[in-house]
Amino acid sequence: MRGRSRSRRRKRKIQIAIMMLSLVSLGIVVGLSYMEANPMIAKAVTIEAGTPTVDVNRFMLKDAKSVSFVTDINKLDLNMPGVYEIQIQVNGRVHASNLEIVDTIAPRADSVEVIALKDERVRALDFVDNIVDATDVKVSFIDEPDTSTPGEKVVKIAVVDSGKNHIVVESKLTVLDVKSSVKVEAGGVLDVKPADFVDNNNIEVKILSDISGLDISKPTEHPVSIEVDGRILNSYIHVVDTTPPTATPVNVEVWLGESLPPSSFVKDIKDISHTEIFFATETKFDEVGSHEIGIIIEDIYGNKSEIKSILKVKADTEPPVFSGIVDKTVIEGETISYKKGVSVRDNKDKDVTYQIDSSKVNLNKVGTYTVTYTAKDSSGNKAVKTATITVRPFVVTEEMLYDKVDPIIAKITKANMSKREIAYEIYKWVKANVGYTGSSNKDDWKKEAYNGLEKGRGDCFTFYAVAEALLTRAGIDNMRVTRVGGKTRHYWNLINCGDGWYHFDTCPNKDKMETFMLTDAEVEAYTKKRGNNYYNFDKSLYPATPEK
Repeated sequence: MRGRSRSRRRKRKIQIAIMMLSLVSLGIVVGLSYMEANPMIAKAVTIEAGTPTVDVNRFMLKDAKSVSFVTDINKLDLNMPGVYEIQIQVNGRVHASNLEIVDTIAPRADSVEVIALKDERVRALDFVDNIVDATDVKVSFIDEPDTSTPGEKVVKIAVVDSGKNHIVVESKLTVLDVKSSVKVEAGGVLDVKPADFVDNNNIEVKILSDISGLDISKPTEHPVSIEVDGRILNSYIHVVDTTPPTATPVNVEVWLGESLPPSSFVKDIKDISHTEIFFATETKFDEVGSHEIGIIIEDIYGNKSEIKSILKVKADTEPPVFSGIVDKTVIEGETISYKKGVSVRDNKDKDVTYQIDSSKVNLNKVGTYTVTYTAKDSSGNKAVKTATITVRPFVVTEEMLYDKVDPIIAKITKANMSKREIAYEIYKWVKANVGYTGSSNKDDWKKEAYNGLEKGRGDCFTFYAVAEALLTRAGIDNMRVTRVGGKTRHYWNLINCGDGWYHFDTCPNKDKMETFMLTDAEVEAYTKKRGNNYYNFDKSLYPATPEK
């Protein structure tokens, strides 16, 4: 039995040893458990607020070889109650403790007797002096003294520190029968006399300050030294504004839906201070008719005036009115300005825009058309007015056409030129001065010749017509040739310069071939090359060209 007991004890010791080794391998310091069972430092140290410094040894429960603060004690406010965590290094190891700063000592203070003027505001701090306490203190009245009546009064002052420790200091307040301030109206005349500072004629007052140059144009306070029964006291001249603003009412008319600020209903506002303007009640801008409007004018000192004005709300039922819209006549092909001379006005709106519908007008076709003008104001009233546009035919006389042609002939020809040379100059001029656009008026060759010379563009009929006008005026026989067949029509000239008829085409072609004085065989050959019946024509209607 004894052998078994020894064996059990030996096993138990081995298990404990293994457990301790395991704890060490996990980083658990066995000595810490020992320290908890046998602490080296106190959990907390308490000091009174205002203690000048703290000795680290106050935290030690046992002697140690090496003890020092880790926490910088010098950075702690030892006058501020509270609990602060402190770290202390003992024999190379850091331990934590708490420093508790408490305030259990009430403050000390001396009472001070105060002399005040009537209605003068006094402070609790004026009644105490020489306050002693390690922490911050607050000073307040237990009951705020009344300075509106003269006489001696007992005043009690509470002095409380940060630790809620307090004392009550009893003092005396003497209120003299002298005013703490004399009020004068801003913007008036300064007329302050010594007697204004007292209500009792038996008290003699002298004004020691020079008040002759004081500015009383705006509210402010001016300190004044006075002498009362041999005492020099500080009083004030209090410049006040108790006068309400004045203004002249303005009756206003507005359109229904419009609104105006309250400042629109008054003028000539007079006050020494800044003023603001309000509507006294909700303003009925959305009701047609006349309404009485109350306008409040208030300055920054609370002085108010109410001005009555009349608001008249009008409904707009009148449409805009056009002027300058008249019937017009133009020649076909001309342009027209529909807005020229046209204006529109409205009884309400300053700027009214209008629209013009000329979509049914064709200035390139003879006829009578209608153009429509429409204007609409902001109230929805609409005005519509129409005008008649008459397009007359454009008739070109021989005289009109030659007025265009003659300067050209004079410029490109000389007196000694042959007809063939003149024809070639005409050929070059037309090709250089008329551009191809693919459209023309084929009803009247003279009109189209005129348009070609005027505008410098057209299609093959235009080229033919311009060439005919120039050739004819130059005395060169010519005639029109019209294509037969093909997808489109084509026109060119036949000319005779005295040596037979030849084809003369000033219209540009894709091959940039010169088409001056071509024979029938040459135009036939080109037609075969080009296709589309380019120069195909009824030869029975035209003279044959010479053969080359």
